[in-house]
Amino acid sequence: MMIHKSIRHVMTATAAVAALATCTSALAFTPPSFPRLGGVEYGNPFDYNDATVQARLAKQSIILLNDYPGMTMGGESMKTVVSQIKAINPNTLVFIYVQSDYQTPSPASNDAWAAYDNHINSMKWWLYPNTSDNSPVATQNSTTWYTVNNTPNTPKDSSGNDSIDYQTKFDVSNFYTPNTNIDGFFMDNVMVQPNVPGDWYRNGTLLQPSDPRAQAALQSGYERYFSLVRTLMPGKYQIGNVAEWGQSGAVPSGYVNMADGGLMEAMIGASWSIEGWAGWQGMMNQYTRVMGAVNSPKLVIFNQYGSPTDYQSFRYGFTSCLMNDAYYSFTNPGNGYTGVVWFDEYNANLGQATTSPPTAAWQKGVWRRDFTNGIALVNPKGNGTQTVQLGGTFVKIKGSQASSVNSGQTVTSVTLQDRDGIILLRQSPLQQPKAPTGVNATN
Repeated sequence: MMIHKSIRHVMTATAAVAALATCTSALAFTPPSFPRLGGVEYGNPFDYNDATVQARLAKQSIILLNDYPGMTMGGESMKTVVSQIKAINPNTLVFIYVQSDYQTPSPASNDAWAAYDNHINSMKWWLYPNTSDNSPVATQNSTTWYTVNNTPNTPKDSSGNDSIDYQTKFDVSNFYTPNTNIDGFFMDNVMVQPNVPGDWYRNGTLLQPSDPRAQAALQSGYERYFSLVRTLMPGKYQIGNVAEWGQSGAVPSGYVNMADGGLMEAMIGASWSIEGWAGWQGMMNQYTRVMGAVNSPKLVIFNQYGSPTDYQSFRYGFTSCLMNDAYYSFTNPGNGYTGVVWFDEYNANLGQATTSPPTAAWQKGVWRRDFTNGIALVNPKGNGTQTVQLGGTFVKIKGSQASSVNSGQTVTSVTLQDRDGIILLRQSPLQQPKAPTGVNATN
């Protein structure tokens, strides 16, 4: 979860283009048909004002964007940018990136975050090793950023705010109040346990990350954030980085129904991805736990890292995502969290799911899910090459990528390599029954 570590303090902007748009309330959101797409777009450069970039962003149903105090792009404010994106696609949900777990004790005077950092500094809201050591604890694998004790266990300032209350109110004041057109915040690093040891209760006791007391302290801070931000942004969705949730067991009870969704970062493709160390089934178990722990409409993003020309790995991740109801996101690590990579499969309209998320393999270890306009198949890692009979006639999508797969061919069976997947279209869409009319529920 470190690919974006320094971007909050970068202030790069490009040329501008103006337009007008109307506000779309989060409460009016209706989940789209499949495939559902999400965009993790809070990396530098922040070229959101570019018309071409906006058009690409608007193709996604959920997008995560960056912001900082006073941010403009070629003179364009984030309020204008969000309005322009929503003018293209009124159904796109736009979330602004926030985080509360690290800062710098020595900001430059012209840093956009200087006032914020200096207040944390003056209140000594850093994580310390103990009560006598005034050296903040560095964040994991960093000598530049330092850990904030973002829990209610910190001293209150003159306004009665502890660390997490101050940070939440700061973000609302700077990013929501001037831009109520956004659909909510994306809180990064909503971890289950700390990354570093520290005196989380300010009582002189150094607690290791594995200590349940340290975990309870950290979790209490995020629980407080989600509770407070909802009162300050009524009617908006709130999501977080849920990459650690449910990896090896149940989601912490305090996190259940806390968020409306979140980013399952790098489920596939990174050195630390769960698919790499726990296998496909371990990944899917986590996916199921996360989906069960968030509120409707379950705005969960299934994120994959990889090469944009490794079409087999893409299909594997994409069809894995389609086994449940999340929004798929692909990240090219070479570009960081910026730029929309487009695949042929995104152009296919699968319609609505006609089956629930599967709980067992369908045939020869291959998993299947059905939609009104097609089906998705995924062959898990370790299952070997498999040929499956489809039980009917389907059509491969027609595209310019992976032409041997996306050939437009009519098929009754397909062969899937190990760690592969495919979507196929129906010759005739399924007809879903309409809701009954003229029925009185009191009869």
